[in-house]
Amino acid sequence: MKVISPAKINLYLNVLAKRRDGYHEIETIIQAIDLCDEVTLREREKGIEVSCQKEGLPANEWQAGVPHGKGNLAYRAAQLILQETKLSRGVAIKIKKNIPPAAGLGGGSSNAAATLVGLNKLWNLNLPKKTLIRLASSLGMDVPFFIQGGRAVAKGRGDELTPLKGWPPFWLILVIPEFRVSTNRAYQSLGLTKGESQIKIIMKHLERGDLSSVLYNRFEEVIKYPRIRMIKEELKSLGVGSASMSGSGSAIFGIVRSGEEAERIRKAVKEEEVYVAKTWNDGVAVVS
Repeated sequence: MKVISPAKINLYLNVLAKRRDGYHEIETIIQAIDLCDEVTLREREKGIEVSCQKEGLPANEWQAGVPHGKGNLAYRAAQLILQETKLSRGVAIKIKKNIPPAAGLGGGSSNAAATLVGLNKLWNLNLPKKTLIRLASSLGMDVPFFIQGGRAVAKGRGDELTPLKGWPPFWLILVIPEFRVSTNRAYQSLGLTKGESQIKIIMKHLERGDLSSVLYNRFEEVIKYPRIRMIKEELKSLGVGSASMSGSGSAIFGIVRSGEEAERIRKAVKEEEVYVAKTWNDGVAVVS
């Protein structure tokens, strides 16, 4: 069973307060994009096996930040399915990585969602979507979004989702700096006092199609790597109207008018990992 596993960007991300359960209260607008991993699931007699590989490289040369085995969120997703259904089965999970790890693009969460959806199909479990979302919520704040996909407002700890419809597609230039940002350290750096929700104001901008006024990421106030600022300035000098960081970083994206313009900018950006992407209207998707 093969499942397409898309990345995401946060068009808007505000962290409001720390919750009693230890998580943070957030509000964010998440958009799936067509930079995708491929998750292959093969039934085996028993046990869960997870391997990750970037195309063209041996698995042991793949970047740090993509764990194999029990450390991978896809492994935990398979465990949850087995616990939920009380089945005694095994699965080999192979993840072909295209989404850069530890960059705020949700690759690990997307892979976990792909595992939930894929095993539900592979084993003919017929678990309803609400059950998959419940299981996804226990794995991490972005995992439920990838079950649903497209674009959504997420609140709470990221698992209270409201789908958004009717946006025209748009193109992105995505720049991945060499350094990575620890999500835990990013949250610890916030030093939060209780913030005020801005989501109603943001939604008014969206209704007018004003994406440039939507882009905001609270983490940019505390993640002060000079390279992030330099990348944003470089993108703007190349014609990108607005740019922002995704998640807790370090990926920077800019919104552009067309694929041709995005490709022109990709060729002009130097010394970085750069991608052209487009909005993706679905979540994880079984393809075979």
